[in-house]
Order: sequence, then C-alpha cells, then structure tokens
Amino acid sequence: MPTRDSTNRDYRERINRVIFYIEAHLEDSLNLDDLARVAFFSPFHFHRIFAAFTGETPAAFIRRLRLERSAQQLLHLDGSVTDIALMTGYETPSAYTRAFVGHFGMTPSEYRQRSEPVSIVGARLLALTSTMEDSTMTPELRTVDPMPVLFVRRTGPYHQAAGEAFGILCGFAGPRGLLGPSTRVIGISHDDPNVTEESRLRYDACITVHRDVKPEGDVAAKTIQGGKYAVFLHEGSYEGFQAAYDQIFRVWLPESGQTLREEPCFEMYLNSPEEVKPEDLRTEIWLPLV
Repeated sequence: MPTRDSTNRDYRERINRVIFYIEAHLEDSLNLDDLARVAFFSPFHFHRIFAAFTGETPAAFIRRLRLERSAQQLLHLDGSVTDIALMTGYETPSAYTRAFVGHFGMTPSEYRQRSEPVSIVGARLLALTSTMEDSTMTPELRTVDPMPVLFVRRTGPYHQAAGEAFGILCGFAGPRGLLGPSTRVIGISHDDPNVTEESRLRYDACITVHRDVKPEGDVAAKTIQGGKYAVFLHEGSYEGFQAAYDQIFRVWLPESGQTLREEPCFEMYLNSPEEVKPEDLRTEIWLPLV
C-alpha cells in the first residue's frame, strides 16, 4: 500500500514534470489541457492542484517566467522594448510595461539601463519540496442520489454574485413554499478566482426541490450529479474557503488515493450569515469522486 510519503512525492513529481515542461516550452502556446496531460491529472481540477502545491496558478507561473526571460533579453539583446514585448506574448508595449512594472518595480527601459539584474518584487518560491503537515480536515465519504435543484446564476466577485443570486432565488422560492427544514442550500463556484478575472466568475445559487416546479425568469432547473463525494466540514468565515481548498488538494487528496470526477466541487451551507457570526458559520465542501 502506498505510504503518505510516497503518495505526496508522486504528486510533487507530477507537478515538477509540468514545471519542467513549461520551462522548456515557454515560446510555445501552452494551455491547461495540455499541461494536465503532462501531469496525468484531470483538466477539470488540474489548476487547483497546481496552485495548491506551488502557490501560483499555471497561468501566473507562465506569465512570471516569460517576464523574467524578457528581463534577460532586455539586458543581453539589442531588440527594442516593443519587439521584446511581442516576443513575450503581449499585444502592446503598454500592456507589457504595466506587467513588467508590477513584477520588477521599474519600467523595461529603466531595467535595461542597469548593468545587472535586480531583485524581483514580490517573488514567490515554488513549493517543490514538502514539509509534512497534518490535515485538520477529515472528510466523510458519502454516496448520494442525484439532487434536482432550482438555481440562479450570476457573474462577478463571488461575495457579490452569491448575494444577488440567492436574493433572486429566495424571492422566487419563498412565496411558493419551497424553503423548509429539508431544503439543502448549495453554492457552485465554477471558476477559480486565481485564474478567472473577477467580472467573469460564475456562481450558481441552488436549492434542492422535491416536487415539480416550473422555472421562471432567472430561475432555472438542473440536477447535481449523484455518486460518491468526499465531504469536508469547514467551520468559520467564507473567506477561509481558499485556504481550505488548498489544504484539501495539497494534503488530503494525494494521501487519500481517491480520484476526482470531472464535475465541479460545491459548498452546502448549513447555516447563514444572517443567523450567526462569521466564526460560527458551518459549510460542507463536497468533492466529487470516481
């Protein structure tokens, strides 16, 4: 049976394989599906696993390496800033300059006037080695039937999108007697805020239903797939979700021997910010398993 050390090492080796692949193909077009195949991970969850182990999303890692390579080109090549911006993948010199300043704290022209590289502002090291940590989150494995739900989708920052979506959904469900003790309240965050810009984050506010209901307007119907799930209890503010997910994907998943299905994770809210203080919130995090 694989040990804790060996399973964690296997995940780190697979992530390292992706890192070395990116470094060798910086001039190529790189996409998540291809990188996931290099690591033998499902494309559906690959970006979460990569970020949990490295502290950077694949896209952010690629952008950083390309910017750092362009800095070397500024020092050692005679090409113009515009030429190097285009070689780095930026459509305009102004976009390249903004990214460069954000990373190095100076413009490309100012950097070029120096005779040697400068320390990088806000540089982060990749977590290529593992410090063993105890998982404080132990899941319950559950097998459930498909869950018919009514839902409302909104896009934007998750805290804003969730409030708007649940406001519309509860305004529809309340007068129709659809909210009761057996109703499950679920949120599906389809996008990782480390990958997708805030204005495009997709959030589905959902409630389970046990009778036929005709959707209207922004309210639609769908079914959350049944099957096997790992269910973690998160206690505290919703702001702690990202840290919880990082721990689940970095610590629990490699050790568990489980494989994720290509379906979104979701949260099931056991109480409400309108009822309790943030530190008393209780939320289940559901991971779909094969």
